[in-house]
Amino acid sequence: ENAVNSFFLTCAVRYLRGQEQKHSSMLVHVTRFNLVQEAVYNQVEKYVAHIKQRITWKIDNEKVIAALKDLWLTDYVPTYKEFEDIASRDKYLELSKTLPTWDEVLNILPRVLSDISVRMINGSAKDALDYTTHSQTGLKVIAIGGDKLSRGLTLEGLCVSYFIRTSKMYD
Repeated sequence: ENAVNSFFLTCAVRYLRGQEQKHSSMLVHVTRFNLVQEAVYNQVEKYVAHIKQRITWKIDNEKVIAALKDLWLTDYVPTYKEFEDIASRDKYLELSKTLPTWDEVLNILPRVLSDISVRMINGSAKDALDYTTHSQTGLKVIAIGGDKLSRGLTLEGLCVSYFIRTSKMYD
C-alpha cells in the first residue's frame, strides 16, 4: 500500500509540474511464479480501485487521505528539503522545480487516479505495455510481473519499484 500510495503521489507531482503527458510506471516484482503474480495483481487492482473510489467520490475517504498526507509529510517534504539543502551547497546543482503543496496534490489526485491502470506482465498474461499508443497522453501503469519485467523489458518513466529479492542478488 505504501509503495502504491507513493506512485499516486509521484504521478500527482509530475502532473503539477506539467509532465502529465509523460509516461509514469511502477514495477511490482515479488516472484517469478505466475499464479502468485496473479494473486498480487488482484490485490493491487482491488486496492487501486478502492483508493480511486474513495478519492474520486469523496465517500468515507478520511483514512485514505490521512494515509496519503502522512506519507507526503513524512517522506516527500523532508526528502525535498534535503535536496534543497544539498543544492544550496553545491554550485553545480540546481532544483528546477519546487515541491507542490499538499492541497495542490490532493486537488489533482482524482484526475491522476483516473489515468492509472494495473497490468500483469508475464509470459502468459495478455496485457502489454504499449507506450507508443500513449505517446500523446502518457501511460500511467502499475506493472506486476516477474522475470519478464526484471530482465530486459524497459518501463518508461519508472517512478516506483516494489521488488523482492534475496540479498545475494545485487543486480
